[in-house]
Amino acid sequence: MATLAQQWDAVIGDEPADWENLFLELKISDNDRMEEAGLAICTLNPWHGESWRSGWFRFRVARTFGYGADDALARNMLAKLDTRGIAGELTLLRSVDHFLPVHTQGTV
Repeated sequence: MATLAQQWDAVIGDEPADWENLFLELKISDNDRMEEAGLAICTLNPWHGESWRSGWFRFRVARTFGYGADDALARNMLAKLDTRGIAGELTLLRSVDHFLPVHTQGTV
């Protein structure tokens, strides 16, 4: 099985050059390590199911606009799980490409 960092690289490699936002799911192979994994990747602001034993985390990554962790931070956090021996499967659930923010009136 590929490491989480390698899986991240594969996800990014499949995205077009103008990708902006990603919504991902990380399934941890060993549910007993969910708390440890959650603490290790807490800067990604992950959420899980109703229980810490759900077996999965979901998180967002934003490259230039929108809500989510920085793409380099996401890769580093996944590599941190690799160094701790926490295996899993990373799945891209949704992506937004070619995103241009709308100019708004601003604070009223």
